[in-house]
Amino acid sequence: MSRLYTPRLSVDGIYNNPYWYSDNIFAQYDYGLPNCTCYAWGRWFELLGSRPNGLSTGDGGDWYEYNINTGAYAYGSTPKLGAVACYASTVGGSGHVAVVEEINPDGSF
Repeated sequence: MSRLYTPRLSVDGIYNNPYWYSDNIFAQYDYGLPNCTCYAWGRWFELLGSRPNGLSTGDGGDWYEYNINTGAYAYGSTPKLGAVACYASTVGGSGHVAVVEEINPDGSF
């Protein structure tokens, strides 16, 4: 991230914000909030200060492999502030994505 990182720990400023509504690819296709993909995509838009080109527009569980295949963003398994955390489903679901807003002393987030 090129800007100073500020964690987003509340919904203040999200409602009707273009990052999560009019300018968000997920919201434009009726898959807006509270879906995790809409939130994560919008949060990255907010953090980057520009549209996140190369970020997956698929299910949350697809984001990590998509990024590995495109190489659009750095990736790894160590949590970093502002990073997208991706979880594939082990039982046939869509998986999940989140943005790492805080990292606890034990390494959890």
